[in-house]
Amino acid sequence: MELRQLRYFVAVAEERHFGRAARRLRIAAPSLSQQIQALERDLHITLLERSPRSVVLTPAGEVLLEHAHVLLARAERARNEVQCADGRHRHLELRVVPAVEYVLNGSLHHLSGPASGLEVTTATATGKEAIKAVREEHIDAAIVWVRSTQDQDLAGTALREVPVHLALPAGHQLAARQTIPVADLAAETIVMFPRDLFLGIWDHAIGHLLPAGLSHPDQVLTQPDLINAPEAVLRSVAAGHGVAPVAPAMAEHVPVPGIVVRPLVPPLLVPLELIWREPAHPALQDVVALLAGTEV
Repeated sequence: MELRQLRYFVAVAEERHFGRAARRLRIAAPSLSQQIQALERDLHITLLERSPRSVVLTPAGEVLLEHAHVLLARAERARNEVQCADGRHRHLELRVVPAVEYVLNGSLHHLSGPASGLEVTTATATGKEAIKAVREEHIDAAIVWVRSTQDQDLAGTALREVPVHLALPAGHQLAARQTIPVADLAAETIVMFPRDLFLGIWDHAIGHLLPAGLSHPDQVLTQPDLINAPEAVLRSVAAGHGVAPVAPAMAEHVPVPGIVVRPLVPPLLVPLELIWREPAHPALQDVVALLAGTEV
């Protein structure tokens, strides 16, 4: 089983069509088909059910696809780390969840450059997407809000604890207060992003805001258009749909008229974590030091 064959297999599995996969790979369709057949002969099992219009993965094909993603990512990572070994080329790829760029005050942009000796590529993703990319080794690490219990098996370190305040409509009865007691939120509608995309912080925040549990089934309001846009949460608050947890730094960088932001009592602190899959990239300790504001 060769890496080239795995790349070919992944292309066919994702495109579900030999012709499209061949165009993606820039090879002839007959050559692609021959390579997939050779892979099946090597494994002594059928990976794809073929038809004139499409391709369907067999159960064995589904299993191989999962492993192929990891193996190809690990091969690419090995290539990068070999190039890093002489100290001249240190490239890392990170995923970051929304609002992190505001909380870290531009530190992400200073990871790359002559001073750090690093070349860091970042992209925004939901917590679910970022953790999946770490598990499948598509990336070197991710910066996420507090992880759920089910993701504690991944290696990681807390960069800092971020105070999260409460955004309220300017005309809300609690808006005149300097601090908002959590006990006064028992009947309030909480505006949140979808739970399945940011499981850890969702449970952490709602558990703090509503310690006695939901007072009615629709108390937490989630909307599809809030998925990757924290500012949409604030706009929903301004429209009077409810109150919402928000990092003060984000509220300052994305001003939305018609809201006020107040600290909570007791305070809501959310860990911001850098996570990775072992073995760690050799340069990750430098990233931790730069983001945490400490010296290596």
